[in-house]
Amino acid sequence: MDIGKLIFNVAVLFIMMLPGIVLKKCNMCPEGFGKGISNLVLYIAQPALVLYAYISASARFSDIWQNVLWVFILSVVAHVLFAVVAMLLFRGATPARRKMLRFATIFSNAAFMGIPLVEAVIGPEAAIYASIYNITFNFFLWTLGVHLCTHDEGADLDGDGDADLRDAHLSAVKHTRAARSLLKVLLHPVTIASVAGLALLIFGVDLAAIEGAGLSIISDSLYMLKCLVAPLSMVVIGLRLTEVNFRGVLRDFHMYLFLVLRHFVLPLAVLGITLLLRTLGVPISDVALLVIVIMAATPAATSATMFAEMYDCDAVYVSRLVVISTVLCIATMPLVVMLI
Repeated sequence: MDIGKLIFNVAVLFIMMLPGIVLKKCNMCPEGFGKGISNLVLYIAQPALVLYAYISASARFSDIWQNVLWVFILSVVAHVLFAVVAMLLFRGATPARRKMLRFATIFSNAAFMGIPLVEAVIGPEAAIYASIYNITFNFFLWTLGVHLCTHDEGADLDGDGDADLRDAHLSAVKHTRAARSLLKVLLHPVTIASVAGLALLIFGVDLAAIEGAGLSIISDSLYMLKCLVAPLSMVVIGLRLTEVNFRGVLRDFHMYLFLVLRHFVLPLAVLGITLLLRTLGVPISDVALLVIVIMAATPAATSATMFAEMYDCDAVYVSRLVVISTVLCIATMPLVVMLI
């Protein structure tokens, strides 16, 4: 892998934040502008990127099934590892900040930054593995992520009434929340696109065959839509960058711990596990290994801010974590990849 190309593409992503900063500073953003762009990326551009990757790869990468399986397994292992480490730490932080520190440690920016980055640096096969990683990411996000943000909601219930009735109510709330989260996982646009892409691979749909049938308009449309992912996702980060208050940031010990975990310890732990499996004879390709490490090394997920706002957590604090983590990754991601 060309490290220079990785550094170049990360730098390009950061330059793409500038339009968002300029628009916000010049008061040219209407209410809900950032949320609208996020929805466009999430529901349209990212699924298009994933579908295009599967279609493009169908003719050239027929022997990827083992890697798809191992990427899925390793993505589960990675998120379990992230969760265990995060839940054991940050006990000294306030409850409001503790849940957001854990959230930002567990969930990386695998979708907004990871998918377009590996697709640009490595190629279409890497985008397939990245989409598989994101299936696991979305499952943990809408289950464990929701739990982190809402697990103490029941503490506000008063003590009046029958204890069994209160317990039944709390149980019903938890089951309803779990059902909704599972539904979000199953209906997530990237999950649907990944399943559809796998079906295309199974049935051998070829991009060249589509063009030969006079249907190149489909592939061309997907290509143009997928090109929106990187610039628009970084514009959203640029918009949020202008809203963050950095006062007192250098005195936040827990932030330093979070940054070391998110950018070095956890990605290198994932790398170590993957290399150990390869040493034991597990057939994990270099491309699959790179994708897993890059996805694990991406900065804190921008969805952390969205979840904080949605569930009335400390959105200001988590925005600071996301922005600092995003800025730092321009140096840390190439360093982690070079260690491979």
